[in-house]
Amino acid sequence: MSSASFSTLLILSLGLVRAGAADRALEIMREAERRQLTESQSNAGAIEVIDNKGKTLNKGWLFWREGNRGNSKILVRFTAPPEVRGVGFLTLNRPDGPAEQWLYTPAIQRERRIAPQEKTQRFMGTDFTHEDMEERSIENYDYDLLGEESYAGQASYKIKAVYRDRENTQYSHVYLWVRKDIVATAFAEFYVGGKLRKTLSWDDWKQVQGIWTPHLVEMKDLLRGSTTRIHASDVRYNIKIEPDFFSLRNLRRAL
Repeated sequence: MSSASFSTLLILSLGLVRAGAADRALEIMREAERRQLTESQSNAGAIEVIDNKGKTLNKGWLFWREGNRGNSKILVRFTAPPEVRGVGFLTLNRPDGPAEQWLYTPAIQRERRIAPQEKTQRFMGTDFTHEDMEERSIENYDYDLLGEESYAGQASYKIKAVYRDRENTQYSHVYLWVRKDIVATAFAEFYVGGKLRKTLSWDDWKQVQGIWTPHLVEMKDLLRGSTTRIHASDVRYNIKIEPDFFSLRNLRRAL
């Protein structure tokens, strides 16, 4: 066999290996999603925002969701502190495009739509951006299974994810650690321009109605040196939600 033929065969073999890794990664992500599927969800959240000097600002919200990733509707209402009480944030996720988002401010009794150029801005002073508040379909990413790697003492799959709609994301790629025992994403690294910018972890896992549920979510902004922790409580799945709950009309309603 000539060196040229061997090189061609090697390239083809590597391509098949990478294609197999991509298929396996997508299969893992689909299984992780399947285990989380519910018609709806609600919970309370106690939020800590810790700046780079260690100063902590506490917030509180109520969270509701209907549907699942890529086609879900999400509403959060802040309950504390007093200066943000009643502020509402509505996200309507789309399977084939960027989400529509509105922020309602009770002080001026007006809602405004979040513009595309605002998606990279911080959400309500936290380390989450408006983009981070979206729930995008797993089918809109390209995946690669990089191997198996332990995270927090748990055997995990390490997966690279790249969002296909490059114009509507700030991230060049994301690394995900999916726990093998419960098949759930436990850790993520977010890269901007190829450089690590933020990390997101899910912890304090408990079963709620048979579903493994994280009760602590922590986002770290490595550039700012700040951290946001969300402690969830009173988590409920498959709750009854009124038909117009995720609407601009309801967004304007007071707590």
